[in-house]
Amino acid sequence: MCHLILFLPVFGLAVFLVWPLSMAGPIYTVIFVLSLLMYVLVIRVMRRPVITGSEALIDSRVVVVGANGDHWRVMVGNEVWEADAPEPLRSGESVRVVGIDGLRLKVSRLGSGAGSTE
Repeated sequence: MCHLILFLPVFGLAVFLVWPLSMAGPIYTVIFVLSLLMYVLVIRVMRRPVITGSEALIDSRVVVVGANGDHWRVMVGNEVWEADAPEPLRSGESVRVVGIDGLRLKVSRLGSGAGSTE
């Protein structure tokens, strides 16, 4: 149903069947301009970065809170996640999330690993 709004300029052509050209022209112009503004807003929203879900965790900084066997535990906001790291980490160290495998994060030291900008 919401996709029908994208066809508003096409549906707006019906004003030319109902009213004379002197009235239909300005009415259709308003419909067309409002549609263009809506398209611009939709494209802006679609280009925004992900801010929710596990995808938003990638490239974020987290703090190591301890070890659990051969895995690490990291604090992400108010949550504790299991993490894998290619090298040993220290408790209290800040690391960067470089990927997600199911419910386990893949982390690396700051300044190393994929996706690092430092």
